[in-house]
Amino acid sequence: MTIRSTDAVLPRWAWLGVPLGLYLAHFMARAPLSEPVYDAWLRHESGLTEIGTVATLALAFIGGVSVTVWAFRRGDRALTVFFALFSLGCLYFGGEEASWGQHWFGWSTPEQWRSLNNQGETNLHNSNSVAGSLLDQLPRNLLGAAMLIGGAILPIARRLRGRFYARGTFGYWVMPGFDCVAIGLLAPLASVPEKLLESTLGDVPFPFDIEAGEVKELMFAVFLCLYIVTVCLRIRRDPSAGGRTSA
Repeated sequence: MTIRSTDAVLPRWAWLGVPLGLYLAHFMARAPLSEPVYDAWLRHESGLTEIGTVATLALAFIGGVSVTVWAFRRGDRALTVFFALFSLGCLYFGGEEASWGQHWFGWSTPEQWRSLNNQGETNLHNSNSVAGSLLDQLPRNLLGAAMLIGGAILPIARRLRGRFYARGTFGYWVMPGFDCVAIGLLAPLASVPEKLLESTLGDVPFPFDIEAGEVKELMFAVFLCLYIVTVCLRIRRDPSAGGRTSA
């Protein structure tokens, strides 16, 4: 590691204002809207929250592919593998959220597939039994832990110590910087208020009934997108990068 003042590359409005704004906007929209209107425009599978999640993941996927190409041209196998896996993860996450297009194009689920899926959709993460847990809860929990630890706790610790990864190292390129702290805290904890209210009151009162699980998935997508944006900016601004991303 080396001593620097910060490892942030984004302005404060981007790394702090965007995540908080998107999260609080759901409560601000829920307050004046009736249940049917809010459900149709935000909570429904074709609502703004779901569309925003998929669109944000699409941007993260494009950024990931761009950085993968850069790493491959640079001849760095470790970085190429890491960002290729990142890109595939964004593709899987976004594809599953949209049931690979079913939510938008409205095709019917084959009967054989419907019997294996607890929501009758053409996706894998809603599979019955153990398969659903392995393809949904497990990666979700692992990603949430990675966001909280790698995206928030470790950047704060490095900031307090004033020591950051040396330029050009593997950690310098792949580890989230201080830009990811706000969303790294918000994303994995986004559903906590709803769960606390439900456990103490037995139900989630208005206007906190925003379907926090869907909002949490949007926050996960925002984390991935902001993270890869910081990587792209780091590549573009650092002379040691040896070139630009193809984005």
